[in-house]
Amino acid sequence: MNDATVELDRIVEERRWSWRLIGWVGVLVLANRMADTVITTPQMVTTEMLEYFGTNKVAWLNSSAMLAGAICSPLLAKSADVFGRRRVLLITIFVSGAGSVICLIAPNLALFLLGRFLQGSAMAVVFLTVALTRQLCPPRVAMTAIGIVTSASAIVGIVEPFLMEPLIAQFGFQSVFAVSVVLAAAAGLSVRLFIPESPILGSGRIDVGGALLLGGGLAGVLGYASLGQDLGWLSGGMIALLAAGGAALVGWAVLALRVDEPIVDIRALSRPLLLTLLAVVLAAGSFQSTIQLMSLIAKVSPELGLGYGLAGTGPSALLFAAPAPGIILGGIFAGWLATRIGPARTLLGGIVIGTVGTFTMLAGVSSFPLMVASVGLLGMAAGAINTSGFNLATGQAPPERHGVVSGLVSVMLAVGGAVVNVAGTAVLNATTTEAEGAPQNSAAGVYLYILMAGILFVTAVVTATVLTRKRPTPRQTLTSAGSSGRPRATPGPGATQSTRHRAPGPAVSVATRPDDALRDPAPYWSASEEAPTQVVTEPVPTVAGSGVRRLPQRLTGGAGVVLLAGVVLFIGTQIVTADDGTALLGSRQVTVGPAQERVEVGALFGSVDVVVPDGVSARVVGRVVFGGTECERACSEPGREIVVDAVGAFGMVDVMRPGEILADEREEVRENAEDAAEAARERAQEARDDG
Repeated sequence: MNDATVELDRIVEERRWSWRLIGWVGVLVLANRMADTVITTPQMVTTEMLEYFGTNKVAWLNSSAMLAGAICSPLLAKSADVFGRRRVLLITIFVSGAGSVICLIAPNLALFLLGRFLQGSAMAVVFLTVALTRQLCPPRVAMTAIGIVTSASAIVGIVEPFLMEPLIAQFGFQSVFAVSVVLAAAAGLSVRLFIPESPILGSGRIDVGGALLLGGGLAGVLGYASLGQDLGWLSGGMIALLAAGGAALVGWAVLALRVDEPIVDIRALSRPLLLTLLAVVLAAGSFQSTIQLMSLIAKVSPELGLGYGLAGTGPSALLFAAPAPGIILGGIFAGWLATRIGPARTLLGGIVIGTVGTFTMLAGVSSFPLMVASVGLLGMAAGAINTSGFNLATGQAPPERHGVVSGLVSVMLAVGGAVVNVAGTAVLNATTTEAEGAPQNSAAGVYLYILMAGILFVTAVVTATVLTRKRPTPRQTLTSAGSSGRPRATPGPGATQSTRHRAPGPAVSVATRPDDALRDPAPYWSASEEAPTQVVTEPVPTVAGSGVRRLPQRLTGGAGVVLLAGVVLFIGTQIVTADDGTALLGSRQVTVGPAQERVEVGALFGSVDVVVPDGVSARVVGRVVFGGTECERACSEPGREIVVDAVGAFGMVDVMRPGEILADEREEVRENAEDAAEAARERAQEARDDG
């Protein structure tokens, strides 16, 4: 595979949290919210769509978008690496928006399914936003940003049912697709206006045949998993679909071993990357299957005497909303913590939390509070696993392959959920019983289902443990043919790259600093839905004493809100009232006086440089949430001790010597001069070309 580098446009990169980076992250979160609305929100109106189109094909209505996404994801991932992530993201949003328009005005089922097929391209939005984020800022910032990008849209998921139900009641199921059109327009316009293009691109041609074989194979397997329950697992059509999918995957594997530039180079998939994908597929499948089981248990009354059931024991809306706060917290915290201990360890931590949540569900099937705790833990695990999976996988790939690798993680998330849901459904169907003359899932089947998910989580724990024991390789440098080994793009700590790279020549290796590898597996070097669920609203029977039982729940929820608000207020007050200076959406410098013994600084979406004089040793206390502190020479050299109390959120506090400040200023002047000279050369070249 040819991968030499040529200099292109200057890289747009944010080394620290800034107002511009916050804006970028907000736009990418909006794009992901649009994708969530396209893929999952239509399940809220499944009954209305069935009545409107006069059909009983539930699986087709809900699975068509997912199948289309599986088909196009490999092609979009590779195209993003070659033509630019922003460009492909815009195309994806446009196609998805066009599909939403078709679904909005569709007069018949055939046209509606065409619209859902086009909407399926939105599945690529998640991994495209991850790949963009990974290259718009250095790893220490990108990991936290990816946590926000992949998890923050869950905030809307908490209130979405309450916002959408009045619209659906007033305007029908079409209101869901009207909202999708509006979100697609807003996301597309925001990406077009504010998001810069990815700075590093791959090379070569796109293996369209391989992409279609891989996408078609995935669609066949996922289609069998999604449609088999409605159409019959052993029906002729389903067997043919599964066989065709398997044959397509085999054909893709054979083709990938024969062509020079396959859509996914399976010969170059490193052991750490394969272990990462395995851990992700096991953990994602376990999480999605247990959430599906929870939705079934929530509708079963304990009065049936089956040994499980939660209907009437508490507000069912709380069960369905409980994962969302966990996803937000787990995703963002995993991204921030990965900059300290590495994404492999945060992946392991998320899987361990998911394991605890799954086995807690064994008791939660007949206890409403324990079930809420269980799905809350599972939500936290899902957020951490998604964020850590993307962070770890992209950290093992060269920048020009981030699109393909992110796409692999996204596909593993979908495949895991579909396959484990099929296995869980088979367990339930094999252990059915009767209650009040109707077939019901037995307690044995429910417990076996949970144990199966728990065993998969334990297997994922073992896999992730192996990943955490891998040691990083020494730093390597990106070079190009004919450059005599001279570095081409190896920014040091805190430095901003000034070139953009495309790959048309011999193989390249990409620079990683030891702290960028973050003590996780050695980087990968390039060498050559969950099953559809129909939501049915059922009347909840009135249970004697339910008001008494709800009182503690309300008190607990209120206390939690008050506690959270108190913590936010306390931390915010500390940041804003720091004695020696606060950086709010900007940067500032604080100089320590000769006789000063303590310095208090705050950073909120900003950065503070604390300048400590020579002969003084600094000791940093406090905490910067979703950010960090750095203190090298000032904390390691002897001298009179001074305490630096740093408090903040989404910020950075650097404790430095005057000499370090001067060196940084000289480096900035040099970089600005180089940028100005480069701009002048480009203008001169353009003038010569025009002449």
